[in-house]
Amino acid sequence: MPDITRPTMSVSRHRRQTSSTSKSDDVEGTNSFGASGYRSTTLEPNNIIVEDEQMDDDRWCRLAFALGMPFGDVRRPSPEATRFAHQVRVRESVSGREMKELLAPLIFSVVQRHKLVNCSANNAFHQDSVPDGVTDFTIEGGWKTQLPTPRPAFALGYSSRAFTSHQLELQHGIISNSKNEPCDLHKLSQPVPDVYWPFVVVEIQGDSMLAARNACAGSAATCNNALMTFAGAAQQPLKHYRDVDFLWGLSKAAQSFSLAINGKTACLNTHNSEGCLPHAVAVIRTYRLDDDRDVEAMAARIRSILIWAENCRLRSITDLLHDFDLRVQLAKGPVKMMEDSYTPLQLTIPGRPAKKRRGVIKSVLAESLPRWAREF
Repeated sequence: MPDITRPTMSVSRHRRQTSSTSKSDDVEGTNSFGASGYRSTTLEPNNIIVEDEQMDDDRWCRLAFALGMPFGDVRRPSPEATRFAHQVRVRESVSGREMKELLAPLIFSVVQRHKLVNCSANNAFHQDSVPDGVTDFTIEGGWKTQLPTPRPAFALGYSSRAFTSHQLELQHGIISNSKNEPCDLHKLSQPVPDVYWPFVVVEIQGDSMLAARNACAGSAATCNNALMTFAGAAQQPLKHYRDVDFLWGLSKAAQSFSLAINGKTACLNTHNSEGCLPHAVAVIRTYRLDDDRDVEAMAARIRSILIWAENCRLRSITDLLHDFDLRVQLAKGPVKMMEDSYTPLQLTIPGRPAKKRRGVIKSVLAESLPRWAREF
């Protein structure tokens, strides 16, 4: 299979005005990034809307309520948080490399309390899950810069223990993406080693906070896009981007978070994606990394995100795996081909031995590819 190269992305600075009565604002805050009057940056041609201003309390409250998270900050003192804040405070300045070394013990101390979560450090994402470009979008005037392949300092996702052996087996093979092109499902589900379906990324940039947030936007959009691509394969491929119920139902899963760090400041962001709609990014809170109370609040917020991921987002992913498994199971018995629904070809032929489970899965995955890909 030929390599799928990443589309070019650039940045265009402009002021974006959207209606405050749009439908996305009415869905319990799960996609409430379109409040009017917010200045934004757009990452082109992937059309990632990055707001410049911090969310107000009302917007964050609605989003937190919709995701089942606590709204207010909870400060929980810990030796790791105190040590990290002290190490940052005694330094006149902190380089990106130093920040990675200082932050690692704090991140790992938070993650190790959650058996279903794993963390990867400084690994590049696979190209298969990078969002496709929006070819018909006109880039407005302004400065532009190329963005690198996502390579977050830290990526937090699920460990293999979050899934059964059968669910892990289902997450291998080739599926079709939204352009009806083949992509590796294993690279979507595990874009970095030992981390499945990441939902938190940490980007550290020494140039500016804007550069760190732009890097977060690309990494988190890749996390969301991977899940949306798999959701389309698990559902009816020709309908999923037009089905409103499907989009709203997946909105809690196609949600991720990021921590952008520049110098001694960290910015916690929320990222939401819904099918062909733009990836939206907004600031939740800014933290001073040389302040003990701020670091304690930041660590507690990351813990609340991990709890949400284990109890809510993981459930949505397992539901998708169940739907995908049903498509595999359909291949084991006789089915009738219908024009208005997807029905895999019957794989059990009379007089021949039944195929093993892995063979059935590979056959169903191959059958979902376009004709030209099946001929190789």
